[in-house]
Amino acid sequence: MTDEPNPATPPPPPVPPFRSEPRDPKKGYEPLEGGSDLPNLINKLLKKPLSLIHNLELEEDGRKIPLHLLLISVICLAIFGLVVGTFSWQEQIWAAPLKIVGGLLFSGLICLPSLYIFACLGGLDAKFRTIVGVLCGLIALSGLLLVGFAPVVWLFSVSSTSIIFLGFLLLSLWIVCAGFGLVLVFRAGRALGMTNTGHLTVWCAVFLLVTLQMTTTLRPIIGTSDKLINFEEKKFFLAYWSEQLSGDYEEDESEEK
Repeated sequence: MTDEPNPATPPPPPVPPFRSEPRDPKKGYEPLEGGSDLPNLINKLLKKPLSLIHNLELEEDGRKIPLHLLLISVICLAIFGLVVGTFSWQEQIWAAPLKIVGGLLFSGLICLPSLYIFACLGGLDAKFRTIVGVLCGLIALSGLLLVGFAPVVWLFSVSSTSIIFLGFLLLSLWIVCAGFGLVLVFRAGRALGMTNTGHLTVWCAVFLLVTLQMTTTLRPIIGTSDKLINFEEKKFFLAYWSEQLSGDYEEDESEEK
């Protein structure tokens, strides 16, 4: 008997190349469920923020959303400012919340016209109240995240005496929290049909610069000073930070001698 040769094993089927599914820019862009009360808005702002944008643009009850988002912003920023004020106490316990709330809301107000213009230049066809709501959503989401970091700030404010370190911590937290808020601006733009988001990139950089300059304009926010607000001495925020760092370094050297 002769062994019959085994038939050739067929080659395995070719593996199709991996192709990632394109992300749907309208994912989550759906009607808001649960009403526009504050607890539900906070929940949706963290989980499905585009549902707020949907109601702002397409639903009649969307007119209340910017006001409610503004109220969330004020409450969250005031709580965070109160925690920041515990570093120095005295008048900063009420001045810090007032400056943080007023400074960020004023920054948003003066950046609102440029946001509307840049959105239109990028091909966005949306109602003005929708643009206002997107900006309020940016500040409200940033405020919610800052409240989440408030216990961390409180720990360092009551256990540390370094203004430089606390200032660096606060600025770092603000940039991180504002970054998440700015992502919401981009997501809202794409969901509303904006094809070119380069204009939004420019606006986001302007918004961050304005808020950082506001920290110098309304100084001191941490620490104490003879004046509640120093409007007489005008400084760019980078120059002010450099002076603070060099002053702290010189003070440390004198203590060592």
